[in-house]
Amino acid sequence: MIVCGALVVAPSSDVFTPQELAGKPVALDYGNGTAYAGLLMLEGAMPREAVTTRAATADPADRFRAVMRGEVAATVLQEPWITVAEKAGCRVVSSTFFHGTWVADASVSAEAYAAFVRALTRAVRRINADKRRYVSYFLRDNAGYPEVDALKPGDFNLGRIQLKEPGPIPEDEARWAWEWMASWGVLDGPFEVASQINRKIEEEAHRLAAI
Repeated sequence: MIVCGALVVAPSSDVFTPQELAGKPVALDYGNGTAYAGLLMLEGAMPREAVTTRAATADPADRFRAVMRGEVAATVLQEPWITVAEKAGCRVVSSTFFHGTWVADASVSAEAYAAFVRALTRAVRRINADKRRYVSYFLRDNAGYPEVDALKPGDFNLGRIQLKEPGPIPEDEARWAWEWMASWGVLDGPFEVASQINRKIEEEAHRLAAI
């Protein structure tokens, strides 16, 4: 799964680039992919010591509303909240794409994981063939928020919806991500591929799932 994370500021903000967020509070939902995406975007725009974050809830509605109230300078959102923010006049000052992943414990067999991979592969192909048709799932899964309920499928920027067929985890990417997160104090200890990725199950599952 590929996820788009966008660093957004309020319509009245005087921030137009991520560099201008140096020393300003950015709300991040620590422990989630959007928070890591936020750190990546901020780190690429300023020295680490200038990155200023504030712990926020995992509920994107709370973070969006905090930005609109001026309680924080910015936050990172995913869809459908990026579209909500843009419709409200917010500016996207930076965006990035990152892998969303699933974790399988030792009880998951190669056959079960293969079925999961097959289902994902078919879903990716169907969605990529007609993205506009499937953005309605954003609306369904986030129903009950007035800001989301006001959206229509035509409001979404389809360029932010990127899907990739699942494949084996590249060791170099996994190692880099681990070491980068460790440098922020999120993880402890060295990266050990054998304890993080079960290559035997992974390889067998992808062989069985070939479609």
